[in-house]
Amino acid sequence: MPNLVDNLTALEVARRSSNPDALTIIETMAMLNSMLEQLPSTMANDKAVHTSLKRLSYPGGEHRIYNRGVGKKASQTVPVRDLITMLEALSDVDEALAKHSGNPNALYNSEAAAFLAGMGLDQAEDLIYGNHSHDPAQIDGLATRYARLGDCCISFGGKGKYLTSIYLIAAGEKACHLIYPQGSSSVGVQRIDAGIQYAKDEKGGEYRVHRDHFIAEYGLAIEHPDAVVRICNIPNNLDKAGRADLIELVLRHQKRLTKGIVNTVLFGNQEMVYQVERAGREAQIVVAHESDVWGRPVNNVNGLRLRQQDVILSTEEEIAA
Repeated sequence: MPNLVDNLTALEVARRSSNPDALTIIETMAMLNSMLEQLPSTMANDKAVHTSLKRLSYPGGEHRIYNRGVGKKASQTVPVRDLITMLEALSDVDEALAKHSGNPNALYNSEAAAFLAGMGLDQAEDLIYGNHSHDPAQIDGLATRYARLGDCCISFGGKGKYLTSIYLIAAGEKACHLIYPQGSSSVGVQRIDAGIQYAKDEKGGEYRVHRDHFIAEYGLAIEHPDAVVRICNIPNNLDKAGRADLIELVLRHQKRLTKGIVNTVLFGNQEMVYQVERAGREAQIVVAHESDVWGRPVNNVNGLRLRQQDVILSTEEEIAA
């Protein structure tokens, strides 16, 4: 059964927004960006920036006996500032072509759907491989944030240049989630009908077009040190023993994901989702079938939802110690 966190995803927030285009935009972008269906989306708390305190320790209590006091303690935190980026596209449709089609609105919407699916792909690439220091217009994606081996970036042991990664994520408001600008009533997405305008062809000639302007403003926040685990250096072709090792690594590190009001999700490309599902069957670990909050089927291994995210490359280079 879907739990409470499902209702906080970008899709569900869009359902409740006052902008009827928001749901259509996010549904279309989600065709190539499954993160929009799984990660909660919350409003940034400082305009176009989201400031959070990543908690590193918990103070706990102290046993006391009569007539003796207890000492003061404090948790350890580190402030984190996550930025919001803007992804935009302009869709121009020849006005004469639209008129002759017999249904101009259908043609505009068909073209809009293609643009939005492409924007979803661009967004997914940013959420995985974005690098703000290389391109200030990008956010830092998961591969950039977890680019060195450590507690939350685990090597599977593959060598060379044709490797891939999977991401184990605790999706929740105090764990890993998307953000959108403060004050937005449409989850940071807009479709602006700019009407009929003049455009230029490649030779400078002008003609009339109907223009749509699409905008998606979003960011990624990780508010707990155990909200994400990257397993990297995975060869794309695994044998049965390799799949068994992978499922063991997944199950081991699934346990370290932060607890609370979260969904646990595994994101990998098509080949990796298949390998994990097959490993579960071979190891006789239950591969359960359930429905998400929208009634669509989804598989999980030991409660970890498997979601395909094909922007994750099969040509990653080895991350060395």
